[in-house]
Amino acid sequence: MPRIGIITGVKSEEAALAPIMGDAAAPLIRLTGARPARARAGTEELIGLGVGGILSFGSAGAVSATHQPGDVLVGEFVTDDEGNRYQADLGWTSRLASITGADKVTITGVDYVANAVDKARLAEQQIAAIDMESHYVAKLAQDAGIPFAVLRAVVDPVQFDIPEYALDAVRPDGSISLLPVMAGVCVQPWTIGRLLDLNSYNKRAMESLSGAARVLGPGLGFFAL
Repeated sequence: MPRIGIITGVKSEEAALAPIMGDAAAPLIRLTGARPARARAGTEELIGLGVGGILSFGSAGAVSATHQPGDVLVGEFVTDDEGNRYQADLGWTSRLASITGADKVTITGVDYVANAVDKARLAEQQIAAIDMESHYVAKLAQDAGIPFAVLRAVVDPVQFDIPEYALDAVRPDGSISLLPVMAGVCVQPWTIGRLLDLNSYNKRAMESLSGAARVLGPGLGFFAL
């Protein structure tokens, strides 16, 4: 039985997979540190290792006002800023949605932290959410002829702007450095409330991802139960 590969951004998202990582069939994980080059390289590495499929897993920003922090979404289609559109594996997507109860939506991948203005622009294209890895997973998996799927939990709602220094705090290995956050708060003290909200939103999303991993099992829906 082939193992799947997972592309995700940061250590907290990886930690959400803890309920399944003790299994012999646990997925192979590559962290991007929210960096486009690492998303591409990690996906290429998983393909080279011969995984049976690749799952884009982690957090997302809501583009639709329908979705709130903690909501789990399954990407039926993935788009990018160049107008490309990729369809995720039908069977895998259906199992993910059925088992978790998540909505099947269109997710777009971007190489930047989108603000409320960006989200409003994307909402006009019937996009539900955004992340920074799914477009690389979709393109490279399709080119390699292997299945891909997307499972994401909403962190920031559509009207929310993430403080820029929060992204600067993400190290390439997906861990978080507190120094940029402390410096950012000192320079922009009016963003403390947003930072506290972001922490609360992220906690909800990680709890949702952990719950989804637990019910899906080590194959994360790749195989029919």
